[in-house]
Amino acid sequence: MSAEITTGDLAQFKQDLQATPGASALQKAVMNNGINATAENTDSKVAMTPTFSIELDTGSVANQKQSGRCWMFAALNTMRHGIQAQFKIKDFELSQNYTFFWDKFEKSNYFYENVLKTADQPLDSRKVAFLMATPQQDGGQWDMLSALIEKYGIVPKSVMPETYSSSKSSELNGLLNLKLRKDAVALRKLVADKASDADIEA
Repeated sequence: MSAEITTGDLAQFKQDLQATPGASALQKAVMNNGINATAENTDSKVAMTPTFSIELDTGSVANQKQSGRCWMFAALNTMRHGIQAQFKIKDFELSQNYTFFWDKFEKSNYFYENVLKTADQPLDSRKVAFLMATPQQDGGQWDMLSALIEKYGIVPKSVMPETYSSSKSSELNGLLNLKLRKDAVALRKLVADKASDADIEA
């Protein structure tokens, strides 16, 4: 079987589409209303009325704004409910900026460690190119936050509130990645020059 798409295949696709009942009406509906609106099942909206017998006191909505910290916010939001209930606190939040700072700190150190591990490889090797492409970024998952909390703990948001850089992290990420790449070049040179471990760690 050939992996190539031929003109014969295209003709067959068109013929199959034209032979499909309702395809023309569906095509016009999608073109005029969009995919999501056309695919919406209005019957399910009636059948799934959002009425609940138990409602949780969620507190104020936490806003990650223009940052990639959804994983961090989700975990900290889950944790804060237990703290609110235990200490009878209303509208309490844990500091997302605090864990954000230590996440950047640990990711930067991890990058440096990988730079040293690959210092004997050329800059254009696939592994080094991958490292240099994105030295660090905002993304993560629950086990990473668990490790951060185990090592550095957590604090209330009032102790370390949000800042411009935590709420809109693209500028910070760009500058931090530039700094990390420059440091990577310096570290690779130290290794190439057979510098001592003390000089490299400094």
